[in-house]
Amino acid sequence: MDRLESMAVFVRAVDLGSFAPRGKLRVTMPAHFGRHCVAPVLLRLARQYPMLELDLSLTDRFADLAEDGYDLAIRTGALGDKAGLIARRVARQDMVVCAAPSYLRVHGEPQRIEDFADHQAIVYRRLGQVVQPWLFAREGQSVQEITPTGRLRLDDLDAIADAAVESMGLAWLPWWLVRERIEAGALVALLPDQPRYLYDCHALWLQTPHLPLKVRLAVDALAAALPRSMA
Repeated sequence: MDRLESMAVFVRAVDLGSFAPRGKLRVTMPAHFGRHCVAPVLLRLARQYPMLELDLSLTDRFADLAEDGYDLAIRTGALGDKAGLIARRVARQDMVVCAAPSYLRVHGEPQRIEDFADHQAIVYRRLGQVVQPWLFAREGQSVQEITPTGRLRLDDLDAIADAAVESMGLAWLPWWLVRERIEAGALVALLPDQPRYLYDCHALWLQTPHLPLKVRLAVDALAAALPRSMA
């Protein structure tokens, strides 16, 4: 077979989809972030590649990629121990503290981070885990941490935003999630001059000599699309 014939075979193989991702892609992701941000990107990928199957798990439980048989995991926040895993940051979420105007009329508007301790917080808490601190960036200094206290603890971010709209307290939430509520006047972003903490989102996969094409394309698609949806 001469060079021209070899090239023709190569082109036909590409046309037939020989170099397109195929088979099942199993991905685990946080429930709310996954449903609103990650899943739409992967669904577009599946529409683009008809031989690609998706098996998506939307749960806040931390799955073990090896034991549970996942190709890819999406995690938000600190990664902790990731021995045997490869991680790539695919997005950063701007975090904002917000409250309903009616709440602020009654309780006053905080003027500095330390004032949050005098207010009721609506706390995000995963089952079996300790309450995570609210984090605040500071110019030229280490991150400031505030441990929220309040009588409401929920494991769903949308429910926390809804509770904040109902004047139940302050909430620390991703900007993309509360942007429409703030623009509509249902919530107020507090300390607007305070630099927002950027909450990292990573894609993780098992360390392997040869990364499967379906995983590489999924990670590339997320890294390209998620920062736009976070803006």
